[in-house]
Amino acid sequence: MLEGYLNGLAENEIRFISENHENFRVIVDEEYFLRLQNEIIEKDIVEGYLFNNRYFKMFGCIYNGRSLSCKGYVYSSSNNPPDDLSRFDRIMFTGKPIDVFAGGSANVMKRIDDGIDWNKRAYAKEPRYWDEINTKYPVKVNGILCEVGIDYAIYYNDRWGERNIGTCTPRFCIDFKESVGIEIIPECYLWVFDFMKFLSFRRNIKFDEIKIYKRNEDKKFEKTGVVHFKTIDRGEYTNIDINTILTRDIGDKFGELFQYIAERRQRDTSDELFVPDNDREYKEVSHTSFLECALSFEGEYDRTQETKTEISPEFQQIKQLANDVVINESCKLVDQDETDILRGELLEHIKKGFQGAAEELSEQQTSRKKKDKIGKYAKKILDDLDKIDFSLEEQFNNVLKKYTDILSDYKKMLAQRMKISLEGNINLGQIFSKMRNEIGHGHPKDLDDIHAYTYQLARCMIYVMILDNTGISHDAIKRIIHKIF
Repeated sequence: MLEGYLNGLAENEIRFISENHENFRVIVDEEYFLRLQNEIIEKDIVEGYLFNNRYFKMFGCIYNGRSLSCKGYVYSSSNNPPDDLSRFDRIMFTGKPIDVFAGGSANVMKRIDDGIDWNKRAYAKEPRYWDEINTKYPVKVNGILCEVGIDYAIYYNDRWGERNIGTCTPRFCIDFKESVGIEIIPECYLWVFDFMKFLSFRRNIKFDEIKIYKRNEDKKFEKTGVVHFKTIDRGEYTNIDINTILTRDIGDKFGELFQYIAERRQRDTSDELFVPDNDREYKEVSHTSFLECALSFEGEYDRTQETKTEISPEFQQIKQLANDVVINESCKLVDQDETDILRGELLEHIKKGFQGAAEELSEQQTSRKKKDKIGKYAKKILDDLDKIDFSLEEQFNNVLKKYTDILSDYKKMLAQRMKISLEGNINLGQIFSKMRNEIGHGHPKDLDDIHAYTYQLARCMIYVMILDNTGISHDAIKRIIHKIF
Protein backbone atom coordinates (compact mmCIF):
# COMPACT_ATOMS: atom_id res chain seq x y z
CA MET A 1 0.00 0.00 0.00
CA LEU A 2 1.15 3.54 -0.81
CA GLU A 3 0.10 6.43 1.38
CA GLY A 4 1.45 9.95 1.55
CA TYR A 5 1.14 13.58 0.47
CA LEU A 6 1.54 15.51 -2.81
CA ASN A 7 2.55 19.14 -3.23
CA GLY A 8 1.78 21.66 -5.94
CA LEU A 9 -1.75 20.58 -6.91
CA ALA A 10 -3.67 22.68 -4.40
CA GLU A 11 -3.10 25.36 -1.81
CA ASN A 12 -2.38 22.73 0.81
CA GLU A 13 -0.81 19.30 0.66
CA ILE A 14 -3.05 16.57 -0.75
CA ARG A 15 -3.20 13.27 1.08
CA PHE A 16 -3.49 10.19 -1.13
CA ILE A 17 -3.71 6.44 -0.71
CA SER A 18 -3.33 3.51 -3.11
CA GLU A 19 -4.10 -0.01 -1.93
CA ASN A 20 -3.15 -1.78 -5.19
CA HIS A 21 -0.31 0.44 -6.45
CA GLU A 22 -2.51 1.35 -9.45
CA ASN A 23 -5.55 3.44 -8.42
CA PHE A 24 -5.24 6.47 -6.15
CA ARG A 25 -7.79 8.01 -3.77
CA VAL A 26 -7.74 11.53 -2.36
CA ILE A 27 -8.35 11.70 1.40
CA VAL A 28 -10.14 14.90 2.53
CA ASP A 29 -12.64 15.80 5.26
CA GLU A 30 -16.29 16.37 4.33
CA GLU A 31 -16.26 20.16 4.83
CA TYR A 32 -13.21 20.60 2.61
CA PHE A 33 -14.66 18.26 -0.02
CA LEU A 34 -17.72 20.51 -0.52
CA ARG A 35 -15.60 23.54 -1.44
CA LEU A 36 -13.01 21.79 -3.58
CA GLN A 37 -12.21 23.17 -7.01
CA ASN A 38 -13.60 21.56 -10.16
CA GLU A 39 -10.94 22.66 -12.64
CA ILE A 40 -8.69 19.95 -14.03
CA ILE A 41 -4.99 20.30 -13.25
CA GLU A 42 -2.49 18.35 -15.40
CA LYS A 43 1.21 18.18 -14.57
CA ASP A 44 4.07 16.12 -16.00
CA ILE A 45 5.66 15.66 -12.56
CA VAL A 46 4.25 16.15 -9.08
CA GLU A 47 6.44 15.81 -6.00
CA GLY A 48 5.49 14.39 -2.63
CA TYR A 49 6.49 11.93 0.07
CA LEU A 50 5.27 8.69 1.62
CA PHE A 51 4.49 8.08 5.29
CA ASN A 52 7.46 5.73 5.64
CA ASN A 53 9.96 8.54 5.02
CA ARG A 54 10.47 8.06 1.28
CA TYR A 55 10.31 10.65 -1.46
CA PHE A 56 7.61 10.15 -4.10
CA LYS A 57 7.09 11.58 -7.59
CA MET A 58 4.14 11.13 -9.94
CA PHE A 59 4.31 11.24 -13.76
CA GLY A 60 1.45 12.45 -15.95
CA CYS A 61 -0.71 13.50 -13.02
CA ILE A 62 -4.37 14.60 -13.50
CA TYR A 63 -6.26 16.12 -10.55
CA ASN A 64 -9.67 17.80 -10.38
CA GLY A 65 -10.01 18.37 -6.65
CA ARG A 66 -11.86 15.12 -6.05
CA SER A 67 -10.02 12.44 -8.00
CA LEU A 68 -6.38 11.73 -8.78
CA SER A 69 -4.80 9.67 -11.56
CA CYS A 70 -1.35 9.27 -13.09
CA LYS A 71 0.60 7.33 -15.71
CA GLY A 72 3.26 6.18 -13.29
CA TYR A 73 5.40 7.07 -10.31
CA VAL A 74 8.73 6.53 -8.56
CA TYR A 75 9.57 6.38 -4.86
CA SER A 76 12.80 6.09 -2.88
CA SER A 77 13.80 2.48 -2.31
CA SER A 78 15.35 3.26 1.07
CA ASN A 79 14.20 5.46 3.94
CA ASN A 80 17.47 5.74 5.82
CA PRO A 81 18.20 8.13 4.23
CA PRO A 82 15.79 8.38 1.26
CA ASP A 83 17.16 9.36 -2.14
CA ASP A 84 15.90 12.78 -3.25
CA LEU A 85 14.88 11.36 -6.67
CA SER A 86 16.51 14.16 -8.63
CA ARG A 87 18.92 12.17 -10.85
CA PHE A 88 19.94 8.60 -11.63
CA ASP A 89 22.57 6.68 -13.63
CA ARG A 90 20.89 3.36 -14.50
CA ILE A 91 17.38 2.06 -15.05
CA MET A 92 16.70 -1.66 -15.02
CA PHE A 93 13.70 -3.74 -16.14
CA THR A 94 12.71 -7.35 -15.43
CA GLY A 95 9.77 -9.37 -16.70
CA LYS A 96 8.75 -12.27 -18.91
CA PRO A 97 9.34 -10.44 -22.25
CA ILE A 98 12.94 -9.87 -21.13
CA ASP A 99 13.30 -13.47 -19.91
CA VAL A 100 12.30 -14.72 -23.36
CA PHE A 101 14.43 -12.20 -25.27
CA ALA A 102 17.52 -13.06 -23.20
CA GLY A 103 17.26 -16.72 -24.24
CA GLY A 104 16.74 -18.53 -20.93
CA SER A 105 19.17 -20.24 -18.61
CA ALA A 106 20.99 -21.85 -21.55
CA ASN A 107 22.91 -18.60 -21.86
CA VAL A 108 23.92 -18.65 -18.19
CA MET A 109 24.78 -22.25 -17.38
CA LYS A 110 27.04 -24.68 -19.21
CA ARG A 111 27.08 -28.43 -18.90
CA ILE A 112 30.15 -30.09 -17.43
CA ASP A 113 31.35 -33.06 -19.43
CA ASP A 114 32.91 -35.20 -16.69
CA GLY A 115 32.42 -38.55 -18.44
CA ILE A 116 29.82 -39.88 -15.99
CA ASP A 117 26.79 -41.71 -17.43
CA TRP A 118 23.66 -39.56 -17.05
CA ASN A 119 21.65 -42.70 -16.37
CA LYS A 120 23.56 -43.02 -13.11
CA ARG A 121 23.61 -39.37 -12.10
CA ALA A 122 22.05 -36.07 -13.12
CA TYR A 123 24.44 -34.20 -15.35
CA ALA A 124 26.25 -31.28 -13.78
CA LYS A 125 26.16 -27.61 -14.76
CA GLU A 126 28.14 -24.59 -13.73
CA PRO A 127 27.58 -20.85 -14.28
CA ARG A 128 29.38 -19.11 -17.11
CA TYR A 129 31.62 -16.15 -16.40
CA TRP A 130 29.92 -12.77 -16.26
CA ASP A 131 31.78 -11.42 -19.27
CA GLU A 132 30.41 -14.33 -21.32
CA ILE A 133 26.74 -13.57 -20.59
CA ASN A 134 26.45 -9.90 -19.68
CA THR A 135 26.24 -7.71 -22.77
CA LYS A 136 26.47 -3.96 -23.28
CA TYR A 137 26.23 -1.90 -26.46
CA PRO A 138 26.81 1.85 -26.82
CA VAL A 139 23.86 3.83 -28.20
CA LYS A 140 22.75 7.42 -28.52
CA VAL A 141 18.98 7.75 -28.11
CA ASN A 142 17.51 11.18 -28.79
CA GLY A 143 20.97 12.67 -28.24
CA ILE A 144 21.54 10.90 -24.89
CA LEU A 145 24.66 8.72 -24.64
CA CYS A 146 24.14 5.42 -22.86
CA GLU A 147 24.80 1.68 -22.95
CA VAL A 148 22.07 -0.95 -23.25
CA GLY A 149 22.23 -4.67 -22.65
CA ILE A 150 21.32 -7.68 -20.59
CA ASP A 151 22.66 -7.98 -17.05
CA TYR A 152 22.05 -11.34 -15.32
CA ALA A 153 21.53 -11.89 -11.60
CA ILE A 154 21.69 -15.37 -10.06
CA TYR A 155 20.14 -15.83 -6.63
CA TYR A 156 21.11 -18.68 -4.36
CA ASN A 157 18.93 -19.92 -1.51
CA ASP A 158 20.26 -22.36 1.09
CA ARG A 159 17.11 -22.45 3.23
CA TRP A 160 15.71 -25.92 3.87
CA GLY A 161 12.60 -26.88 1.89
CA GLU A 162 12.82 -24.09 -0.72
CA ARG A 163 13.60 -24.93 -4.32
CA ASN A 164 14.69 -21.67 -5.93
CA ILE A 165 18.39 -22.53 -5.87
CA GLY A 166 20.37 -20.76 -8.58
CA THR A 167 17.40 -18.79 -9.87
CA CYS A 168 18.51 -16.76 -12.89
CA THR A 169 16.96 -13.39 -13.70
CA PRO A 170 17.94 -11.47 -16.85
CA ARG A 171 17.62 -7.71 -16.47
CA PHE A 172 17.41 -5.19 -19.29
CA CYS A 173 19.52 -2.22 -18.27
CA ILE A 174 20.24 1.25 -19.61
CA ASP A 175 23.41 2.80 -18.20
CA PHE A 176 23.82 6.51 -18.85
CA LYS A 177 27.21 8.01 -19.51
CA GLU A 178 26.27 10.99 -17.34
CA SER A 179 23.55 11.26 -14.71
CA VAL A 180 20.11 12.13 -16.10
CA GLY A 181 17.13 13.87 -14.53
CA ILE A 182 14.26 11.92 -13.03
CA GLU A 183 11.88 13.48 -15.58
CA ILE A 184 13.31 11.20 -18.29
CA ILE A 185 11.95 8.03 -16.65
CA PRO A 186 8.67 7.94 -18.68
CA GLU A 187 10.70 8.30 -21.87
CA CYS A 188 13.01 5.43 -20.84
CA TYR A 189 9.99 3.27 -20.11
CA LEU A 190 8.65 3.84 -23.63
CA TRP A 191 12.05 3.05 -25.15
CA VAL A 192 12.10 -0.39 -23.55
CA PHE A 193 8.36 -0.99 -23.99
CA ASP A 194 8.57 -0.27 -27.73
CA PHE A 195 11.67 -2.44 -28.08
CA MET A 196 10.04 -5.42 -26.33
CA LYS A 197 6.87 -4.87 -28.37
CA PHE A 198 8.89 -5.03 -31.58
CA LEU A 199 10.84 -8.13 -30.52
CA SER A 200 7.68 -9.96 -29.47
CA PHE A 201 5.33 -8.64 -32.18
CA ARG A 202 2.81 -8.21 -29.37
CA ARG A 203 1.55 -5.20 -27.41
CA ASN A 204 0.76 -7.04 -24.17
CA ILE A 205 4.12 -6.08 -22.65
CA LYS A 206 4.37 -5.92 -18.87
CA PHE A 207 7.34 -5.60 -16.53
CA ASP A 208 7.65 -7.21 -13.11
CA GLU A 209 10.02 -4.63 -11.71
CA ILE A 210 11.58 -1.34 -12.77
CA LYS A 211 14.33 0.14 -10.61
CA ILE A 212 16.72 3.09 -10.82
CA TYR A 213 20.31 3.23 -9.57
CA LYS A 214 23.09 5.71 -8.85
CA ARG A 215 26.85 5.27 -9.02
CA ASN A 216 28.54 5.44 -5.63
CA GLU A 217 32.06 6.62 -4.87
CA ASP A 218 33.45 3.27 -6.04
CA LYS A 219 31.57 3.64 -9.38
CA LYS A 220 29.29 0.74 -8.46
CA PHE A 221 25.52 0.94 -8.87
CA GLU A 222 23.31 1.26 -5.80
CA LYS A 223 19.53 1.00 -6.01
CA THR A 224 17.84 4.31 -5.18
CA GLY A 225 14.26 4.07 -6.45
CA VAL A 226 11.36 1.84 -7.49
CA VAL A 227 9.32 2.73 -10.59
CA HIS A 228 5.82 1.68 -11.57
CA PHE A 229 3.76 2.44 -14.69
CA LYS A 230 0.12 1.60 -15.32
CA THR A 231 -0.41 -0.70 -18.29
CA ILE A 232 -3.45 -1.60 -20.36
CA ASP A 233 -4.53 -5.19 -19.85
CA ARG A 234 -4.07 -6.74 -23.30
CA GLY A 235 -4.06 -10.32 -22.09
CA GLU A 236 -1.36 -12.68 -20.86
CA TYR A 237 2.06 -12.60 -22.46
CA THR A 238 2.60 -16.12 -23.81
CA ASN A 239 5.52 -15.68 -26.23
CA ILE A 240 8.35 -18.20 -26.17
CA ASP A 241 11.70 -18.45 -27.93
CA ILE A 242 10.29 -19.85 -31.20
CA ASN A 243 8.10 -16.79 -31.93
CA THR A 244 10.27 -13.99 -30.47
CA ILE A 245 13.40 -12.19 -31.65
CA LEU A 246 16.18 -13.20 -29.25
CA THR A 247 19.55 -11.69 -28.42
CA ARG A 248 21.29 -14.34 -30.50
CA ASP A 249 19.09 -13.46 -33.50
CA ILE A 250 20.29 -9.85 -33.67
CA GLY A 251 23.85 -10.39 -32.36
CA ASP A 252 26.03 -7.29 -32.29
CA LYS A 253 23.24 -5.20 -33.90
CA PHE A 254 21.55 -5.04 -30.49
CA GLY A 255 22.46 -1.38 -30.00
CA GLU A 256 21.56 -0.20 -33.50
CA LEU A 257 18.17 -1.91 -33.40
CA PHE A 258 17.35 -0.56 -29.93
CA GLN A 259 18.29 2.97 -30.93
CA TYR A 260 16.24 2.81 -34.14
CA ILE A 261 13.13 1.49 -32.37
CA ALA A 262 13.48 3.78 -29.34
CA GLU A 263 13.74 6.93 -31.47
CA ARG A 264 10.63 6.20 -33.56
CA ARG A 265 8.28 8.02 -31.18
CA GLN A 266 10.40 11.17 -31.35
CA ARG A 267 10.25 10.95 -35.14
CA ASP A 268 6.45 10.41 -34.95
CA THR A 269 6.89 7.07 -36.70
CA SER A 270 5.85 4.65 -33.97
CA ASP A 271 3.28 2.99 -36.28
CA GLU A 272 2.21 0.31 -33.81
CA LEU A 273 -1.26 -0.15 -35.33
CA PHE A 274 -0.28 -3.28 -37.23
CA VAL A 275 1.15 -4.98 -34.09
CA PRO A 276 -1.43 -7.35 -32.50
CA ASP A 277 -2.35 -7.13 -28.82
CA ASN A 278 -1.93 -10.85 -28.09
CA ASP A 279 -1.88 -14.36 -29.58
CA ARG A 280 -5.59 -14.37 -30.33
CA GLU A 281 -5.44 -11.11 -32.27
CA TYR A 282 -2.27 -12.26 -34.06
CA LYS A 283 -4.23 -15.11 -35.66
CA GLU A 284 -7.13 -12.94 -36.84
CA VAL A 285 -7.62 -10.50 -39.71
CA SER A 286 -10.42 -7.99 -40.07
CA HIS A 287 -11.11 -5.03 -42.33
CA THR A 288 -9.83 -2.75 -39.57
CA SER A 289 -6.56 -4.63 -39.00
CA PHE A 290 -6.05 -4.93 -42.77
CA LEU A 291 -6.34 -1.14 -43.18
CA GLU A 292 -4.04 -0.50 -40.21
CA CYS A 293 -1.45 -2.83 -41.70
CA ALA A 294 -1.66 -1.11 -45.10
CA LEU A 295 -1.13 2.32 -43.51
CA SER A 296 1.86 1.07 -41.53
CA PHE A 297 3.32 -0.55 -44.65
CA GLU A 298 3.06 2.68 -46.67
CA GLY A 299 4.61 4.68 -43.85
CA GLU A 300 7.56 2.32 -43.43
CA TYR A 301 8.12 2.18 -47.19
CA ASP A 302 8.25 5.97 -47.43
CA ARG A 303 10.79 6.12 -44.60
CA THR A 304 13.15 3.34 -45.63
CA GLN A 305 12.93 2.81 -49.39
CA GLU A 306 14.11 4.87 -52.34
CA THR A 307 11.62 7.16 -54.06
CA LYS A 308 10.37 6.58 -57.57
CA THR A 309 12.43 9.52 -58.78
CA GLU A 310 15.60 7.95 -57.34
CA ILE A 311 15.24 4.54 -58.98
CA SER A 312 13.20 5.15 -62.13
CA PRO A 313 14.92 7.23 -64.85
CA GLU A 314 11.68 7.32 -66.85
CA PHE A 315 9.68 8.73 -63.93
CA GLN A 316 12.43 11.22 -63.20
CA GLN A 317 12.34 12.34 -66.83
CA ILE A 318 8.57 12.85 -66.97
CA LYS A 319 8.53 14.65 -63.60
CA GLN A 320 11.35 16.89 -64.76
CA LEU A 321 9.52 17.47 -68.03
CA ALA A 322 6.41 18.63 -66.15
CA ASN A 323 8.51 21.06 -64.10
CA ASP A 324 10.29 22.31 -67.22
CA VAL A 325 7.01 23.03 -69.01
CA VAL A 326 5.73 25.03 -66.05
CA ILE A 327 8.99 26.97 -65.75
CA ASN A 328 9.42 27.61 -69.48
CA GLU A 329 5.87 28.83 -69.96
CA SER A 330 6.19 31.06 -66.90
CA CYS A 331 9.45 32.53 -68.25
CA LYS A 332 7.79 33.33 -71.56
CA LEU A 333 5.03 35.22 -69.79
CA VAL A 334 7.44 37.38 -67.81
CA ASP A 335 10.06 37.53 -70.60
CA GLN A 336 12.96 36.48 -68.34
CA ASP A 337 15.91 34.13 -68.81
CA GLU A 338 15.78 30.86 -66.94
CA THR A 339 18.31 30.29 -64.14
CA ASP A 340 18.58 27.67 -61.42
CA ILE A 341 17.62 30.24 -58.80
CA LEU A 342 14.69 31.41 -60.89
CA ARG A 343 13.43 27.84 -61.32
CA GLY A 344 13.17 27.27 -57.60
CA GLU A 345 11.66 30.68 -57.01
CA LEU A 346 9.11 30.18 -59.76
CA LEU A 347 7.97 26.78 -58.51
CA GLU A 348 7.51 28.18 -55.03
CA HIS A 349 5.81 31.26 -56.44
CA ILE A 350 3.40 29.13 -58.49
CA LYS A 351 2.48 27.06 -55.43
CA LYS A 352 1.90 30.17 -53.33
CA GLY A 353 -0.11 31.71 -56.15
CA PHE A 354 -2.34 28.64 -56.36
CA GLN A 355 -2.77 28.59 -52.60
CA GLY A 356 -3.64 32.30 -52.56
CA ALA A 357 -6.18 31.89 -55.35
CA ALA A 358 -7.72 28.95 -53.51
CA GLU A 359 -7.99 31.00 -50.33
CA GLU A 360 -9.65 33.83 -52.28
CA LEU A 361 -12.13 31.36 -53.77
CA SER A 362 -12.81 30.00 -50.30
CA GLU A 363 -13.58 33.47 -48.92
CA GLN A 364 -16.21 33.97 -51.62
CA GLN A 365 -18.25 31.06 -50.26
CA THR A 366 -21.12 31.80 -47.92
CA SER A 367 -21.13 28.35 -46.32
CA ARG A 368 -18.48 27.50 -43.76
CA LYS A 369 -18.62 23.89 -44.90
CA LYS A 370 -17.85 24.87 -48.52
CA LYS A 371 -14.93 27.03 -47.38
CA ASP A 372 -13.44 24.11 -45.49
CA LYS A 373 -13.89 21.80 -48.48
CA ILE A 374 -12.09 24.16 -50.85
CA GLY A 375 -9.21 24.54 -48.39
CA LYS A 376 -8.88 20.76 -48.01
CA TYR A 377 -9.01 20.16 -51.77
CA ALA A 378 -6.34 22.79 -52.41
CA LYS A 379 -4.08 21.30 -49.75
CA LYS A 380 -4.55 17.82 -51.22
CA ILE A 381 -3.59 18.97 -54.71
CA LEU A 382 -0.44 20.69 -53.40
CA ASP A 383 0.45 17.64 -51.31
CA ASP A 384 -0.11 15.34 -54.28
CA LEU A 385 2.19 17.45 -56.45
CA ASP A 386 4.96 17.11 -53.87
CA LYS A 387 4.37 13.49 -52.91
CA ILE A 388 3.57 11.86 -56.23
CA ASP A 389 5.49 8.59 -56.10
CA PHE A 390 4.93 4.84 -56.04
CA SER A 391 1.39 3.59 -55.56
CA LEU A 392 0.71 1.05 -52.79
CA GLU A 393 0.55 -1.66 -55.45
CA GLU A 394 4.00 -0.70 -56.72
CA GLN A 395 5.40 -0.42 -53.20
CA PHE A 396 4.18 -3.91 -52.28
CA ASN A 397 5.62 -5.50 -55.41
CA ASN A 398 8.87 -3.52 -55.13
CA VAL A 399 9.54 -4.92 -51.65
CA LEU A 400 8.74 -8.46 -52.79
CA LYS A 401 11.24 -8.04 -55.62
CA LYS A 402 13.95 -6.23 -53.66
CA TYR A 403 13.98 -8.81 -50.84
CA THR A 404 13.47 -11.95 -52.92
CA ASP A 405 16.37 -13.68 -51.15
CA ILE A 406 14.61 -13.20 -47.80
CA LEU A 407 10.98 -13.66 -48.81
CA SER A 408 11.02 -16.32 -51.51
CA ASP A 409 11.00 -19.39 -49.24
CA TYR A 410 8.62 -17.75 -46.77
CA LYS A 411 6.11 -16.90 -49.53
CA LYS A 412 6.03 -20.53 -50.67
CA MET A 413 5.77 -21.88 -47.13
CA LEU A 414 2.95 -19.49 -46.25
CA ALA A 415 1.08 -20.34 -49.47
CA GLN A 416 1.34 -24.05 -48.73
CA ARG A 417 0.16 -23.54 -45.18
CA MET A 418 -2.84 -21.52 -46.35
CA LYS A 419 -3.43 -23.80 -49.36
CA ILE A 420 -3.13 -20.93 -51.84
CA SER A 421 -1.92 -21.47 -55.39
CA LEU A 422 0.55 -18.91 -56.72
CA GLU A 423 0.65 -20.33 -60.23
CA GLY A 424 0.25 -17.85 -63.06
CA ASN A 425 0.91 -14.13 -63.03
CA ILE A 426 -0.73 -13.12 -59.72
CA ASN A 427 -0.34 -9.42 -58.92
CA LEU A 428 -0.20 -9.57 -55.11
CA GLY A 429 0.38 -5.82 -54.82
CA GLN A 430 -2.77 -5.11 -56.82
CA ILE A 431 -4.82 -7.45 -54.62
CA PHE A 432 -3.50 -5.80 -51.45
CA SER A 433 -3.96 -2.26 -52.77
CA LYS A 434 -7.45 -2.88 -54.13
CA MET A 435 -8.72 -4.21 -50.80
CA ARG A 436 -7.12 -1.27 -48.94
CA ASN A 437 -8.92 1.17 -51.26
CA GLU A 438 -12.24 -0.62 -50.89
CA ILE A 439 -11.99 -0.51 -47.10
CA GLY A 440 -10.88 3.13 -47.17
CA HIS A 441 -13.82 4.12 -49.38
CA GLY A 442 -16.29 2.36 -47.12
CA HIS A 443 -17.54 -0.48 -49.33
CA PRO A 444 -15.23 -3.45 -48.75
CA LYS A 445 -15.99 -6.97 -49.89
CA ASP A 446 -15.46 -9.98 -47.65
CA LEU A 447 -11.86 -10.89 -46.92
CA ASP A 448 -10.79 -14.03 -48.78
CA ASP A 449 -7.79 -16.30 -48.17
CA ILE A 450 -5.72 -14.37 -50.71
CA HIS A 451 -6.32 -11.15 -48.75
CA ALA A 452 -5.23 -12.86 -45.52
CA TYR A 453 -2.15 -14.02 -47.42
CA THR A 454 -1.19 -10.52 -48.60
CA TYR A 455 -1.97 -9.16 -45.13
CA GLN A 456 0.48 -11.57 -43.52
CA LEU A 457 3.08 -10.81 -46.18
CA ALA A 458 2.69 -7.06 -45.57
CA ARG A 459 3.24 -7.45 -41.81
CA CYS A 460 6.30 -9.53 -42.54
CA MET A 461 7.67 -7.00 -45.06
CA ILE A 462 7.33 -4.13 -42.56
CA TYR A 463 9.71 -6.04 -40.30
CA VAL A 464 12.04 -6.80 -43.18
CA MET A 465 12.32 -3.09 -44.04
CA ILE A 466 12.96 -2.10 -40.41
CA LEU A 467 15.53 -4.83 -39.78
CA ASP A 468 17.35 -4.19 -43.06
CA ASN A 469 17.50 -0.48 -42.26
CA THR A 470 19.41 -1.25 -39.04
CA GLY A 471 22.06 -3.29 -40.85
CA ILE A 472 21.04 -6.79 -39.77
CA SER A 473 22.18 -9.37 -42.33
CA HIS A 474 19.69 -10.84 -44.78
CA ASP A 475 20.39 -14.34 -43.49
CA ALA A 476 19.52 -13.24 -39.94
CA ILE A 477 16.37 -11.44 -41.15
CA LYS A 478 15.31 -14.57 -43.00
CA ARG A 479 15.58 -16.62 -39.80
CA ILE A 480 13.72 -13.96 -37.81
CA ILE A 481 10.69 -13.72 -40.09
CA HIS A 482 10.33 -17.50 -40.21
CA LYS A 483 10.16 -17.38 -36.39
CA ILE A 484 7.68 -14.61 -35.76
CA PHE A 485 5.50 -14.87 -38.88
